[in-house]
Amino acid sequence: MNIFQIELTEQEAKIYDEVMERIDETAAFLAGLSHEERLDWLREHQHSRPISFAREIGGAVYTVNAHFTKAAAETAEGKVSRILNRNITL
Repeated sequence: MNIFQIELTEQEAKIYDEVMERIDETAAFLAGLSHEERLDWLREHQHSRPISFAREIGGAVYTVNAHFTKAAAETAEGKVSRILNRNITL
């Protein structure tokens, strides 16, 4: 089992708290919508281009590309939840 502990600066902790608050607000808003309304909202708020980027870290260039399939057995929400809850201590 891997356990990670991340120490945040005061500014990073403030940003984290703000992001989590916004996520909670958005989740509550979406929970009040019908299935079709949620799909419409998500279509309006999705990235207009594929999620891909390159970043240089310590002299190495890392390229990230995201691909999604409609035939996936796991929802994006389920996957994110699983990743975030995987033995991570903040």
